[in-house]
Parts: sequence; C-alpha cells; structure tokens
Amino acid sequence: MLGSSTLGESMKKIVLIAALVAAVAAQPAWAAEKKAKAKGSCYSPTAIEAEEGIRYMTDLMIVSSVCQDTVYAEFRLRNRDTIIAYQKALMAHHRGAAGFDRWNTSLANAAAQKQGGNQQLCQQSIALLQQAKGLDQKAFRAYAAAQAAANTQAVKCRK
Repeated sequence: MLGSSTLGESMKKIVLIAALVAAVAAQPAWAAEKKAKAKGSCYSPTAIEAEEGIRYMTDLMIVSSVCQDTVYAEFRLRNRDTIIAYQKALMAHHRGAAGFDRWNTSLANAAAQKQGGNQQLCQQSIALLQQAKGLDQKAFRAYAAAQAAANTQAVKCRK
C-alpha cells in the first residue's frame, strides 16, 4: 500500500503533466507558426501554389502512364516554364535540390500507391486528362493558385 506522501507526490506529478498538456494544447496560433517556420514547414503563398501545381502534375503523370496516354508529355512541354518555376520555388522551400527530390519522390510514391494501376483508374480520370489537355501556362497557374487558396492544411508563413 502506498503511503500518503507517495500518493501526494503522484498526484502532484499528474497535475503537473495535465497542466503542461493543457498549456501545449492552448498554444496560440502564432507559436505554432513560429515552430513550423523554424522546422521549415510553413509555406509562403508561392510555395503553396508550387506544391499544388507539382501535385497536379504528379497525378497526371501517373494517370497518363497507367492509361498509356501522351497527355502528360504534352502538358510538360506546354507548361515547361511554369513547371521549372514551381520546382525552383519548392527547392527553396525544401532547402535545396536534395530536399525537393526527397519530397517529390515521396509524393510520387504516395500518389502511385493511392492511384493503383488498373484500367478503372483510366475511366475515373477522363476529366483529369481532358482538363490537362486544355491547360496552358496561364490556365495551369490559375488552377494551382485556386487550389492553393483552397488549401487549409498548409501552415502559412507570415511576412
């Protein structure tokens, strides 16, 4: 049986832990943003748009490959300058080409697993393939910007 002083010490530890958990949970948004910025995980508006553009391109690459369609290659040629700009923005965000390459490889692997590799994917992706055929640089940037504006998951850095 525990003595009353041991029980009292245990209660003090529990109260202290609960107070620390409550303090962390009540952490203001600016503190979370500061922590995210220090870790390099907050996004500038440019980086959010770039990420949305690269995510679109990655999904298109997988669908085009599985469905044996030339849309991806045509899309890349038509949007070369925008894609390069997005890649540069994400290299800056991920602190270099190696960081970007790790992120991009992880993104492609996750997208490939999510999409699978069957013909049902082709039927479900007709709209994506049609949309990609009509996206020139201006329309692609507008699409990525709209996706970025709708992105509520990314931690946005303050100026």
